[in-house]
Amino acid sequence: MENFFDVKGSIVQAYIVCKRQAWLLSRNIGPSPDNPFLEIGKLISQEYYKHDKKEVYFDGVVLDLIRHENEVLLVGEIKKSSRSKNAAMTQLKFYLYKLFKNNINARGKLLIPEEKKTFDVVLSFDDIRDIESLIEEILEFLSRSSPPEPQKIKACSKCSYKEFCWA
Repeated sequence: MENFFDVKGSIVQAYIVCKRQAWLLSRNIGPSPDNPFLEIGKLISQEYYKHDKKEVYFDGVVLDLIRHENEVLLVGEIKKSSRSKNAAMTQLKFYLYKLFKNNINARGKLLIPEEKKTFDVVLSFDDIRDIESLIEEILEFLSRSSPPEPQKIKACSKCSYKEFCWA
């Protein structure tokens, strides 16, 4: 199967939370940049971690933050809440996987400054296998010609994509 889609961290995260959003994202269909949910996330990212290098572009993905900590590259993923923690952790493992595939050893940290929470993330050999399977699954899903029907889930209430489902 020929692949026309590039899996990015935001698609990985969306796929875990809402497959419809992942499909829309893959087609560059998105909410207005001045959507309040997006603006809050941007403000949090700008306000915290001012001394770190932010929005680093690497191999088709955008790393929220990088710094060196104890002679190891640390990749930070900043989120406004822990509501979708598992999806955010998988997104961060996807970034660590991309770095690993480019011979860069790194570890991750999920940062939720508004809740004063951090979670350390490392990439295990099992994670590598799981991420590779997930990428294949996502690519197969994205090859569909139309998005799945919307489903009412907990994340809908604060989703910047809800006008694409419930308008």
